Amino acid sequence: KAIDRLARHFAAALLAGLACYSWQAEPFVWPSPASSEHVASLADRLSAESPAAEESAAAACDAVRPLLGGLSCRSFLSDHWEVAPLLSRPGAAWARALFSLRDVERMARLWPLRFLRNHGTAVVHTPGSGFLADPRWERGAAVPPDIVEVALAAERTFVLHNLEVYSPPVAAFTRSVVAFFHAYTQVNLYVSPAGLEVATSPHQDAHSVFIVQARGCKRWSVHPPARGNWTLRSLQRGKAGEVLSPSDGSLMQPPSIEATLTPGDVLYVPRAFFHATATADAATGDSCGGADAGDPSAALTISVLSEDVFATWLYLLGEALDELATPPPNPPTAPPTAPPTAPPAELRGAAARLVSALRRLAVAQLGIEQSHTGLSASRVGDQLREALPRALMAPEGTPPILLAAGSDPRALLWRRHALGLLRSAAEEAGQPRLASLWWDGSPAAALLWPVLDEVLRRKRVPGSLKLEQLDTFLREAARGRSPAGAADTADGGVEWGDEALRRIDIDAVFKIEKRDKAHLPRDRAWFRPAEWT
Repeated sequence: KAIDRLARHFAAALLAGLACYSWQAEPFVWPSPASSEHVASLADRLSAESPAAEESAAAACDAVRPLLGGLSCRSFLSDHWEVAPLLSRPGAAWARALFSLRDVERMARLWPLRFLRNHGTAVVHTPGSGFLADPRWERGAAVPPDIVEVALAAERTFVLHNLEVYSPPVAAFTRSVVAFFHAYTQVNLYVSPAGLEVATSPHQDAHSVFIVQARGCKRWSVHPPARGNWTLRSLQRGKAGEVLSPSDGSLMQPPSIEATLTPGDVLYVPRAFFHATATADAATGDSCGGADAGDPSAALTISVLSEDVFATWLYLLGEALDELATPPPNPPTAPPTAPPTAPPAELRGAAARLVSALRRLAVAQLGIEQSHTGLSASRVGDQLREALPRALMAPEGTPPILLAAGSDPRALLWRRHALGLLRSAAEEAGQPRLASLWWDGSPAAALLWPVLDEVLRRKRVPGSLKLEQLDTFLREAARGRSPAGAADTADGGVEWGDEALRRIDIDAVFKIEKRDKAHLPRDRAWFRPAEWT
């Protein structure tokens, strides 16, 4: 009997130890709605939200299905979001209803589009140059209505940013993307001439991108990165004049997708995956269906931002620790008996040291010399660079997550995941004393929760403002449109009249998303990852 009791105690201790270890070593997941089991899948981390938030995203899920290759929204989140590219073919009619190349001329006539300035940021790129702007189009110069023809004649690529605040169909679709992913989203237009052996050399983005081919065709190759999942914006490769080779095995793996997009095709490129393009096939119609031979390539890039707007675990945890490390000023009118609100000096010092550890782990495998950081490639670094899940980024008005009632299992699990990341980071950085501070119920954790929740609130700001901006633009477009100002198109869409759009104060609409910059880190060191060594 004694041996039996001892065995049972040992088994219980082992299970408890394994449970504790799992919070540190495995990604956090929410319980499945149909089961209490914790399934270690990206789908559960990204799609399981509070019922109110999930219900509000259902219509958006239906709207974005053309991007998902016939998959359910949950399957896309599980198998592809931020981890694997995907080719979809929803059809040319859908793409035509979304955008037409002739819309560029109308936009240039209606609104003050400028090169490299203001919201109507336009640029003419030299193909294969690492995204260098052609100096013939000066900063601040007005974009002429015939810019597409002029750029194509010069064998250059024309790019127009923020198409979602100039085109009602694009705005309406972008709103669904924002509502589904709970993330700031921007749409750019790329127009390239046919016959380019290299339209863009290999490069990576710090955000996930859906490419919608609207006209012509373009050849794409997509390469997984050779080291480190995801990247940081200022460390992304293949831009600012850096021309990379697709055979550089130190940066990228062999292509996982090589495909020619034709009108109506959609390609999903996860964050940090390298990609390169060419339009050589379009000159003869090879692989382009013949009818598109010689047509320029026009494609929309729907960018879903996370790192660009500082919405990853690295910034959520790091900025919260920053605020713990910096005590607030004591108001002179505070009563002498008021309870202390600032963390003790020992905890402030520990928080500051942990911030440094988080930064070093985040860059240890992204091109910063490991001999400088003293750290090797780490799984913790990948987890820190991971985008904040949809469940945390749901807009204001849905039930709070981090500070929900203590009996809410979702709140407890998210708290444990945050603490597990902090403990793992401290241990991997060789600072076990720091790791011992961050346990559920510890004084350090109790001080962290309200700060973490406030930083999270700020991280939701860009997505909320983007929704407000798009709603304002669509409302003003509908208000100014008279029955004679719009006509049904052959594909069932709506042709918006110039007068309806001209009445919109486009400057005021664009400034909505710039109204609140609370999501930006307060410590400028967060903007300089190259110095995190």
